[in-house]
Amino acid sequence: MNGIEIRQMTYADIPAICKADNDETEVFADYLRRQLDAQEKNECSALLALYGDQFAGYVFLYYQCKWGSMKNQGLPGICDLVVFEKYRRKGIATRLMDLAEEQARQVNGRVYLDVCLNADYGPAQRFYALRGYVPDGKGLYYMEHVLANNEACKNDDELTLCLVKELK
Repeated sequence: MNGIEIRQMTYADIPAICKADNDETEVFADYLRRQLDAQEKNECSALLALYGDQFAGYVFLYYQCKWGSMKNQGLPGICDLVVFEKYRRKGIATRLMDLAEEQARQVNGRVYLDVCLNADYGPAQRFYALRGYVPDGKGLYYMEHVLANNEACKNDDELTLCLVKELK
């Protein structure tokens, strides 16, 4: 589809991913290495999208979700769908999610993800809703725990809604 290739991410990809994501910090490189360590242990699949020959985005699929409302329930979890700014609106997120969901289907009939609630994630919120993801029904999460009524929180990247999709 339109010059998009999806393949497994490798350790050798890390410097170019950091450059493409405009984050060449050691913290980000370490984060990517941890994801690839998990892939080496067969805990996750690290999928990398190329547009032409350029790194365009990535997503991680964990075979057994270990966070949020669905942790330790045998559900696969999608983590960190990222498409770099200049490659958005080209079908890359759709292709990454199609493959991640296809792999998740091999593990369970449902897949899980968290989406942040601040305005920066508005496009992601709409994207997941259009793909059939629905809230888990437990309310909002902050720092990975369900917020009680009237509990204070901050509208940052830790304020999330947990979404689940039935895979057909």
